[in-house]
Order: sequence, then structure tokens, then C-alpha cells
Amino acid sequence: MWNLVRLCHSLLKAPCPPQFKLTHYQRLWAILTIGFMLAGLSTALGARSGALERQGRALAERMCARCHATGNSGPSAHNAAPAFRELSRRVDLDSFANRLRYGLVSGHPDMPTFRFSREDARALTAYLRSIQGP
Repeated sequence: MWNLVRLCHSLLKAPCPPQFKLTHYQRLWAILTIGFMLAGLSTALGARSGALERQGRALAERMCARCHATGNSGPSAHNAAPAFRELSRRVDLDSFANRLRYGLVSGHPDMPTFRFSREDARALTAYLRSIQGP
């Protein structure tokens, strides 16, 4: 929020190009309008991201929790199944969504092959990103 205030302050002090001929109040009004629009966009994107994470969590709990620890704590039920909160140490999450879409195959025989829709792959990956530990 303070960065937005600093930006508005610096824009008010900056010289205005002569072709615009805006008064101080018109510039203030334009800056505030743009600031509120950006804040609204940020909120909308955050809500979309939150919805994807919730969908991904539901998928993880439904399809993976039998073997994997799918939350922020606790061990995996299956010894060979990595905890989802540590998955970024083993796989590249940037390419993981594609692996989910085209058939995730693991090196151990207990892991079934999964194929996810594009939306489900994005959702699960968003959830995985949200729970990665340090």
C-alpha cells in the first residue's frame, strides 16, 4: 500500500507533458483511479489463485492422500511417497503440470498412472506451490 502512495506522490510531482494540460486535481484523480483499478485487479487475481488452490487441495486429498502427505505437516502413509510440501525438491513444478496432463509415471510400481485435465493439472500445481516448505 505504501508503495502505491509513494508512486502516486512521485507522479504528482513529475512534470506533465504539455499536450495533456491536466490540472493538479485532474492528475490526482487519474492516478487514484488507476491505483484503485490495479488494486481491484490484484484482488481478483488473488481470488482466482485461491480458488485454484482450493480445487487443487481437493484433488490432492481425493486422489493422492492415501499414500502422500498432502498438507503442511505429517508423514506420508506410504514410505516411498514424498510429502507434497517437499515435492519441489524432487521435481520442477514449472513442468509438473504438463507431466500431470500427459500421464504422470513414477519409478515405483505402487504409484498408479494419472492423467489430469488442463484445469485440474493447473489447480494441483497451484496447490503444490502454495504448500512448499523452505
